[in-house]
Amino acid sequence: MPSTNAYLGSPTQDPDTKVWSLDLDEEIQTSLDSVCDLSTTIFEAKASVFIASFPQGPVLVSRAGLPFDLSAEAQQQFLETDELSDIQVNDSDFLIRETAPGSDERSGYRIVAPIVMPSDLHIGCLVFFRRSEAKMSPKEHAILSVLHRNIVRHLLHAKQVFESAKAESLQTLISENNDDWIFVKDEQFRIVYANEAFLAVYPEDKRDKIIGYTTVEEYDAAEAELFLAQDKVAFEQGVSKVIEKLHMPNGSYKIVETVKRRFEDENGKRYILGICRDMTGREDLIRELKKANDELENFTSIASHDLKSPLNAIRRLLEWIHEDCASLLPEEHRDNINLVINRANRMQTLLDDLLSYARIGQDVTESSDIVLSTLCEDIAQLLDVPDDFVISAPQKTLHLPMVPFKTVMLNLIGNAVKHNDKPTGKVEITATESKHYYLIEVRDNGPGIEPIYFDRIFKLFQTLKPRDEVEGSGIGLSVVLKYINNFSGTITVDSDGESGTTFKLSWPKRTSKL
Repeated sequence: MPSTNAYLGSPTQDPDTKVWSLDLDEEIQTSLDSVCDLSTTIFEAKASVFIASFPQGPVLVSRAGLPFDLSAEAQQQFLETDELSDIQVNDSDFLIRETAPGSDERSGYRIVAPIVMPSDLHIGCLVFFRRSEAKMSPKEHAILSVLHRNIVRHLLHAKQVFESAKAESLQTLISENNDDWIFVKDEQFRIVYANEAFLAVYPEDKRDKIIGYTTVEEYDAAEAELFLAQDKVAFEQGVSKVIEKLHMPNGSYKIVETVKRRFEDENGKRYILGICRDMTGREDLIRELKKANDELENFTSIASHDLKSPLNAIRRLLEWIHEDCASLLPEEHRDNINLVINRANRMQTLLDDLLSYARIGQDVTESSDIVLSTLCEDIAQLLDVPDDFVISAPQKTLHLPMVPFKTVMLNLIGNAVKHNDKPTGKVEITATESKHYYLIEVRDNGPGIEPIYFDRIFKLFQTLKPRDEVEGSGIGLSVVLKYINNFSGTITVDSDGESGTTFKLSWPKRTSKL
């Protein structure tokens, strides 16, 4: 239920007199004053007041008739604080409390008419003292009922005024604290409103030539036509959107996205609302990313041809030497040749993994239904998992891009198999889902990963054991992370470094790539 504050605002207290008062909209104050004036005339009252009920106590809003002391004590005497709560609303619009004449200067019948809003809020009372000692007639009751409705109507209007003012204040606050440049132009392309961010673009000595101006007054006709072209599009078509490079008054430049939208005021007069967003930082970042991608493409090309070709030649030459001279060379020399061949094969694997890593995100992949248990069976065959190694997964269907998801699971399961040190290795995969994500866990019973290495394991070429002990390029988990980031997912690792490791994935159901 709305409070009295919603209709009349919040009262303020005079520090000296301790009297609470209100600063109402002039139109509302005049309307309530006229009701009190009318009451003194119609009901032959010595004094008439409208007092509002606030948590702080009764507050005098309007008065007419004989002057009287406005001290806090006098207000309490005029309408006791608990009197409002004593009055109960019945089925009629209101009821009237009449008090017999007293002996003070306001002697006469004291009439208290509660003002009750449609929401049943007791907002206050209309109180007046009649000069005569006669009770109110039925006709006067009817007139008072009309006055009651009149006050309610004025207060409802006051609430609308307060809400409109509050909304306008909020809009102004948002606009003035917005980093975007916000402005409004009329049909003559004159700026009629501009927020602080817009004004700050111009030097201080030129800001008095913005509001009420087009800002192209000093342009030649061709330049002005070009500058106002999108304004005309917005007025004609309703909206205009463009990304443009602007030269600023201080000589710098910015890349901005400008949206202009036509609207009309309550009188049907047309304007355009413009919002300029500084895109310079984003565009610079895009250029940097493009440069990095171009360099990655160059690396891919180099790795594909300039590195792989001589490496293949070296491997073939070593294999020929091994085949032709195996019986002629001492065992130590044969071992050395085998070691070099293994190193060359490792380099070949490293280059292949690097190429796969570099190409992540370049292929367009469609989502399809994937049965998790079937996928894990296929992966087990690819990895040549030992017969006593157990991989379990539910028969849950996921709708995801096959190649990226299979690559991620292949690397996670492959790592679990490769590093497992238990007599009977186990990998357990679980899958649940939320409204927007698939939640997948890959849990093994291997040696675990110490928490201090959680960040390191996702970096390129990082391994926790020497490559001579465990074969690998150190790229597998980097591939996993890149794929998951590419689809706006997340991955975390949980382990105490002793009793296995759990990788937790969240993969969006809508797999739009970044």
